[in-house]
Parts: sequence; structure tokens; C-alpha cells
Amino acid sequence: SRQPSRVAQQWLDRPPSTVQAMMMAAGHGGPGVESDGRGVYVGGLPKHAEWQELKDHMKAAGEIEYCDVLYSDWGEPKGVGYVRYKTEAEALGAIAALNESSMDGRTLKVAPWTGKPPNTNGRGKMMYQMWAWYGGGKKRPRNMDPEKTKLVDRVKTYQRGSPEQKETWYSFCGEVKDPARHEVSKLQEFCTTYGIP
Repeated sequence: SRQPSRVAQQWLDRPPSTVQAMMMAAGHGGPGVESDGRGVYVGGLPKHAEWQELKDHMKAAGEIEYCDVLYSDWGEPKGVGYVRYKTEAEALGAIAALNESSMDGRTLKVAPWTGKPPNTNGRGKMMYQMWAWYGGGKKRPRNMDPEKTKLVDRVKTYQRGSPEQKETWYSFCGEVKDPARHEVSKLQEFCTTYGIP
């Protein structure tokens, strides 16, 4: 077999309890259809994390073809993400480089995805989006570090100043409009660039 497959097999040779726990966390009760080696499991995600944030975190390891986070049938985030890289080598590189990396203070578990790729576009995601649209409490928790909280408040205060100031932030931040979903460095850059008090 190809070398990457042997490397993946070395991981799978770890204690069965470890593999089983990851499979159950990802919603799989059995091995299912064997992965082609490009799929990566990401566990321990912050509850508020969405696919774009996961992609931004994981893209350092290679070109990502598909990326999403998983939800229960009732729209509750599972804290699990699925990432498919363009090549098996990139997936293995991501596992080596990003396992135990940190996202918003949470330590991530990055491992080979086992079984069938998840159905990420089902009822759970729709329910999550409905909760978000109608303010049902699925929002990012407010336990941010004090420095980030101050920066977020500064940006939000600036946005409330005028429609023009709101558009200035929207032009700067891109697709993600919520300041709380950006890194401290990004918020600091905005405040410095535009002289936000």
C-alpha cells in the first residue's frame, strides 16, 4: 500500500477505546465505509464555531475541498468538525501539525476520519440556523478574555456611530460581521487603522 496509508494505519493501531470514542463523538457507531484517507476529524471545537472558522484554522495544512461542523437533530453543536483535504498527504500533515492546537482556548483533537463522510447538511444545521435567526440562545458565549471583550465593545460602539461607520467595519471584516468571531489581532488592526477610541 501507499506510504500515507501505512501512516494512517499506525494511528488506527492505537487502543480501540480511543478510536471508538472518536467515532462515537463523530456520530458513527461502526467503521462504515473505509475513508479514502483525505477526511479529517476535528473534535473539541468551541460550541459557537462555524465552518468558516474551522476552515481558517485548518487551511494552514493544505488545500481544503470541503469543511463543515456537525449538529444534533435539534441544532445543538456537537463540537465536531469534518474537513476533507485535496490529498491524503495534506490530511496526514494536518493531523501531525494541528492535533492539540488551540481554537479560542479549546484544545482540538485532530485525527483521521473513520467511516462514511458525515451528512452535514441535514436537519440539525437548519435547526441551528433557525435558533440563530430567532435569537434562541445558540450564540457565542460571552466568556471571552477581557482584552478581546474590550476590543469587541469598541468595534460595536464604532458601528453604532453611523451607517457609514458600520459599512467601514463590514468592508474591513469580510463575510463574518460579528466582531466576537474575529481574532484579537484582527480587531486590534481595525482599531489601529481607523483610530477607534
